[in-house]
Amino acid sequence: MENQAKFCAHCGSPLQPGQNFCANCGSMQTVAQTTVQTAASIIPPTAKKSRKKVWLGIGVSSILALTIFVILMIVMNIGGKDRTIMVYMIGSDLESQAAAASIDITEMQEANFDPEHTKLLVYTGGTKKWALDDISAEENAIFEIVDGQINKVQSYDRAIMTEPETLISFINFAYEKYPADLYDLILWDHGGGPIFGYGSDENSLSGSPMKIPTLAKALAETKLVTSGKKFDLIGFDACLMGSAEIAKTLSNYSDYMIASEEAEPGDGWNYKFLNSLGTESQINTSEDLGRSIIDNYFSSYDNYPYDVDLSMSLIDLRKIDQLTNSVDSLFSLVKEEITGQTFSQYSRLMTREKVYGYTGRDSESYDLVDLIDLCRSLKDSHSSEIGQIENNFNDAVLYNRSNMENTNGLSVYFLNFNKSAAEEMLKNYKDVAFSDKYYDFLTKYKNFVTSDRKVSKNLYKNLPEETTEDNTIEIDLPDELVDNYQSGEIIIFRKLGDNKFMPVYRSSEVELVDNKLKAATYNLQFVVEITEPDGNITYGWTAMFEKERTDSYADYTTYGSLYYSDDSTIIGFSPQSYEMHLRIPSGSNEAQIKDIRPLSTTELASRRNLEPDKIKFIDFTIGTYKLFNDTGELDYNMESYGTQYGSEANLEEGDTYKFKLVGLDFDFGDIFNDEFSNLADYYAEFVVHDTQGDSHRLNLVHIDQ
Repeated sequence: MENQAKFCAHCGSPLQPGQNFCANCGSMQTVAQTTVQTAASIIPPTAKKSRKKVWLGIGVSSILALTIFVILMIVMNIGGKDRTIMVYMIGSDLESQAAAASIDITEMQEANFDPEHTKLLVYTGGTKKWALDDISAEENAIFEIVDGQINKVQSYDRAIMTEPETLISFINFAYEKYPADLYDLILWDHGGGPIFGYGSDENSLSGSPMKIPTLAKALAETKLVTSGKKFDLIGFDACLMGSAEIAKTLSNYSDYMIASEEAEPGDGWNYKFLNSLGTESQINTSEDLGRSIIDNYFSSYDNYPYDVDLSMSLIDLRKIDQLTNSVDSLFSLVKEEITGQTFSQYSRLMTREKVYGYTGRDSESYDLVDLIDLCRSLKDSHSSEIGQIENNFNDAVLYNRSNMENTNGLSVYFLNFNKSAAEEMLKNYKDVAFSDKYYDFLTKYKNFVTSDRKVSKNLYKNLPEETTEDNTIEIDLPDELVDNYQSGEIIIFRKLGDNKFMPVYRSSEVELVDNKLKAATYNLQFVVEITEPDGNITYGWTAMFEKERTDSYADYTTYGSLYYSDDSTIIGFSPQSYEMHLRIPSGSNEAQIKDIRPLSTTELASRRNLEPDKIKFIDFTIGTYKLFNDTGELDYNMESYGTQYGSEANLEEGDTYKFKLVGLDFDFGDIFNDEFSNLADYYAEFVVHDTQGDSHRLNLVHIDQ
């Protein structure tokens, strides 16, 4: 028996009567009738169809899976993304004195990243001397790092790297010669925050950094940005650049930013993060890369020889506008609330303990404080506005790590300590202000700081004083000092002779109770305790001056000279003038070495540190002063005698040493000359700092031993 039937010419599926397309594969049909015989010896077309249908099913599934995978990669920003990483390395004195740039380049060479998908370019210059033989200080150059090798790909005449044209030329070269899906820029060198800017070219006569508006203008003129693109990530391997002002400025040119609120320790970033760009991890998102940079930065200081302050944040710059709007809402209200009557109250309320890059009250301060910490000082009266700021802040700060109190991820400029420079600072701040309303608030706040003085700047003498049985000094303050009190300090002097005083200790550990300013007099000087291998212990004196105090610790600074030996670096063995920072945890009297850095007039928040175990010899010195004028009156401006006193600590192999806070009656033994050793008289002086930034010295109080 025979039946007439139609079959698809493409896949062999049977067609329904009158059907001119295949329901199985969708092909349009022009098909001749086929005679189907019932005899078993005839192979029907359906036998072919079955075989073809299987192979077609596999092909459709593969295409579908591939399509889904591609869509996922696009949506999730993963997989197959080629990166060009540009490192703009202004070597500066960090390289010429400590080989810091060369050490980081070596870390880059040792990293195991995939050169097929990651191109790493380093622009070098800005220093008088390079430790690496492959790099010359006589030229600027671009190097590509590939498979552990550093290859020069372009050289230039020596040019100042804080000039915008130099940065523009580097970015344009990388953009044109090394096209990629993602472009990252790392800015390496000193940093001075939003007002002082980035970079310190050692070959520049002025030494001026690149101001943030200049940096922004340079980025805007690059071919990358003018072509309509953005950087994927801009990172600062530099101090103090993690501010809301810088984030706002860069939001026009990059999706992400990585930076530190605080000064970076000497080693800066750990470039082992490049290992996260290996072949297998090409699926990592840009956020994952940012987290890797931060985690590697922290892990590199796990075994550091002393305590260091660390902070680093990954900022989503696309969320900065929302944060700015919520800050606007808060400070438009606060601006109206501050009046002549309420200024002192707000000044005490908003002044922060933690100030980044701070080296003590007598030094110029960057006045950078944590944005959230500052806003939270107003939480009692503005909880709703601050709640919105916190929500937007958490959206913008994708990842933040810090080992410091009240450090949440973005700093902001505030007139905190450096009030004497308020006019100049705010003038420069106008060009980087991230919030119009916050700038308006600061302007009004500054006007109260610089207005007619609420407390006359004069000496306060003959104030009632007493020493209590528990060895506490008390002094009564007049109403004008109480009403405008910001903070207080105590300075301890040794009397070396007639009108010859040496400051040995300075601390903010004072307390205002009603109208009385109080301070305890025990544990008011430091000694360095040296233990020799045979157990013999000797002591040396150090003068220590507090630079910061929080609930958890107090940091102090001392000065002197040292011999430092390190044959593995270009420093070699040489004397250095140094600044040593010590930290005493709350409840302890033993200080940990937090930081040792050479003094330099060119530094902006130094990254460079010295290792304590390389120190061979320490000399602690401090000057002596005349405290009284010719008529016997306490003089506001202490006049120096120009002579110094101190102690020397000679360290041999096997010696250990620690710094201890001890009482004024501590027995040093026979280590000083007669004039120094026979000291018996100590004097204390309170200093009151008012809300307008002025300091007021009070009576010189004799401390009974």
